[in-house]
Amino acid sequence: MGNQLRLSLFTVPDLAIGRAPLTPQNSQFDPKRVEYLEGMVEYLNGLSKDLRNRHSREEARSRLEKILPQLPYSELVTIATNGKLAVTEIPSARDRIVFNQDRLRIALLDGLHRRPESPTIHAGRYSPEVSRIVSTLSRGVPEESLARMLGKGGVGLAPAIKSLRDLQLIDESDPSAQIVPQSLLDGKKDRLTWLGHACILFQTSRSSVCVDPFLRPHIKWTEKDLKSSFSDSFGDRLFFDPYGPQLTQLTPAQLPPLDAVFVTHQDIDHCNLGVLMTLPEDLPIIVPDYCPDHMWEVDLSALIRRVLGSKRKVIRLRHGETITIGDIRATAFPFIGEMPSSLKTLWNCYLFETDQAAVACTADSAVTDESVDFLIQRLGRKSKPFVLCARLVHSGGKSVGYRDEAESLLNFTRLWAWYMTIWDLFQPVEVPGISEGLVRKLSQRTNLRFYLPYAMGTAPWYRIADVNDPLHVPMANLSARDLHSLSETLKAIPKGPSLFPGKFAQPFSLADA
Repeated sequence: MGNQLRLSLFTVPDLAIGRAPLTPQNSQFDPKRVEYLEGMVEYLNGLSKDLRNRHSREEARSRLEKILPQLPYSELVTIATNGKLAVTEIPSARDRIVFNQDRLRIALLDGLHRRPESPTIHAGRYSPEVSRIVSTLSRGVPEESLARMLGKGGVGLAPAIKSLRDLQLIDESDPSAQIVPQSLLDGKKDRLTWLGHACILFQTSRSSVCVDPFLRPHIKWTEKDLKSSFSDSFGDRLFFDPYGPQLTQLTPAQLPPLDAVFVTHQDIDHCNLGVLMTLPEDLPIIVPDYCPDHMWEVDLSALIRRVLGSKRKVIRLRHGETITIGDIRATAFPFIGEMPSSLKTLWNCYLFETDQAAVACTADSAVTDESVDFLIQRLGRKSKPFVLCARLVHSGGKSVGYRDEAESLLNFTRLWAWYMTIWDLFQPVEVPGISEGLVRKLSQRTNLRFYLPYAMGTAPWYRIADVNDPLHVPMANLSARDLHSLSETLKAIPKGPSLFPGKFAQPFSLADA
């Protein structure tokens, strides 16, 4: 068999609507957001006219500039620099708040030839066809087979594929050469692998499932990256072996054969359509249920089918429902938090069980009394080792209102700020992670053996400092001090769990734990 064409391991697709990256905010359409934008422009221009009638041009502009930051989402408009003080939408305004499939773009992130802009395919309504080609290229395809696929398509992708080959984003590869790490193919016992951020791989002798895959391309590090991305003060150094620029990286194409992918919630670092695009079309994707009355939630099933194609096998799993994947039983339970208290969601945490082990993936959720009671009910009478994957352990209590950053009351890329009532801005919300008291309770009532602190980046590729670099991801990361403090907290708990000892992309056996 001759060589095949394969998407480079330095390449991973990324999605955008026109000028704006795909986020929950532009993953759906709500006319109210457009009406707000248009109304804000009309209001500000009327106000500008009134100010000019009563004040000098300089004073009018000064007053208008002071009023502008008082308006939510004032980032969507700009004041013209000419003497008229006209207010207009910024060029990317509608792309940032509206899903418009005609403007759907698929960028190819390039970790080898670091460019200020990524090569892009303007896919539009042909995104399912482009997705099918990308999925095929991720696994490798003979050139003749690819040519036949391109010839049958309704959009002329052949020139784009040639350009991507010229840019070395598509390689010629030997189909007999193995790109999946052998460690992810070996093993007959239940094993757990951390793949960065909230991405978890749970494998048995018969089945493999992956949760929240957010895998980046291989990266050729620059001198600037080495200063911002690597340090002994980062928690990474405890999760990578070796640690440094030579560390192992893993792209979607290097995942072992999967039986299902699970998505906890709609944020793009958990439900990343670029990564899902690379996976086989017939691979089941399990997502949370959806309620049409919850405009702050994205209908992930509809979004995935709309962008990646109707052939995608998407399954909604409600709270309390169980789906069996081979010998793995996966049960959804409520995801709590990352929203103001008045906005309830149907997002999922997942409990994975076999006869030998159990793993709970809670992503960014708060692990509440109800969550712990559910886990105890399912695992309390069983001796099998249990791993809890969660944010950090905290002292308990609630925080005053939800926000992503302490100095930002509203968030521009999420949906919740559009639908939150003002009285809820400072209402108490559950803190992500789990309280020390609930860890003690779980330790007493289940065989909780390991605690994996995750969903906080904790990999060098999430710390590229240049905001203009297409590979830049603004994400919090655990520090070595965070992990040391967590380890001391766990040691103080009678029969408490240990920090999960596994290294990045290295399976850890749970059967003998």
